[in-house]
Parts: sequence; structure tokens; C-alpha cells
Amino acid sequence: MVDVQNHAYKEQFGSNFTSAIPTNVFGPHDNFDLEDSHVIPGLIHKCYLAKKNNTPFIVSGTGKPLRQFIFSYDLAKLFIWMLREYDDVEPVILSVGEDEEVSIKEVADAIVKALDFKGNYTFDTTRADGQFRKPASNKKLLTLMGGFQFTPFTQALDLTVKWFLENYNTARTGAAGKKA
Repeated sequence: MVDVQNHAYKEQFGSNFTSAIPTNVFGPHDNFDLEDSHVIPGLIHKCYLAKKNNTPFIVSGTGKPLRQFIFSYDLAKLFIWMLREYDDVEPVILSVGEDEEVSIKEVADAIVKALDFKGNYTFDTTRADGQFRKPASNKKLLTLMGGFQFTPFTQALDLTVKWFLENYNTARTGAAGKKA
């Protein structure tokens, strides 16, 4: 509906508003609450607690679904570019390319490595996977910008885990009673 409204403002008043459409954002300062976080911060927190409490790290589903994750620092740079350079009513998808999709298993493996988790790590295949893919093309973005270098996934994940560990006591992890 925002896109429809943007086009209406352009048509009626000549105002050039647009929309940025990011995909699967993660990074420092994320919401790591186990009840309502997105997949990466939720898995980071879950693995952290499994390591701390010497319990299994169990990931829901098979780990096969694929996602395009964008590091929040990259997204911030893209927002600045849009504010300064982009002057069109048509929305822009802000995402890594489809060739940079990673499976949930690859995400969980990277979290296990980043947290140096040595415990039992499994997938609960009785839980649903959700949609297998949610592809989004960044071709328009790259054509307009040219040369933008996204932070490699494992580097971005390592930075996020490092931030989480250094800021656990103040990070958004849920109610104080859930932190134990």
C-alpha cells in the first residue's frame, strides 16, 4: 500500500516518495529475544544459552530453507545512498543477490563456529521449515549503484556474535527473568 500511496502522491502533487525493501536484516543491536526475534539473532541467543547451560542446541526444521540475509551495516550504507542519490518513485529491493542465499543449516553451522559451541547440535525435523525460498532480485540496485560490496556473511555473523557477547547484559534478549 505504501507503493500505491507513493505513486498517488507523485501523480497528484509531483512529490517523489519511494520505498526501500530490505530482506532479512541482522546485525549488532538486533532483537535477540527468543520469543519474537528473527532467525539469526534468535539462533545466536539459543546457541549461547545452550553453551552456557551445557544443553543441546536444537534448531527447528531441517535446515534446508534458503534466505538472503543482509547485514545491518550494509543496509545503513544503502539507505544513505538512497537518500542522497535515488530519485525515483519505484521501490528498490535492498538485498544481497540470489547467488548469496544461505541455508538455515549454514547459518546454524556458522553460529556454532562463532560461539565455539562444542555441545550436542541437532535439527528438530518434526518442526516445520516454513517457505523453502523467498528470493528477491537486487539487479536493479546493483545496476543503479554499481560496485557495492556486501559484507561477507560469515564476517557479518562473526561481528554480530561478538557484539552480542560483549553486550549480552544490555542486549534485547527478553525480560530480565528470561536471561538465566
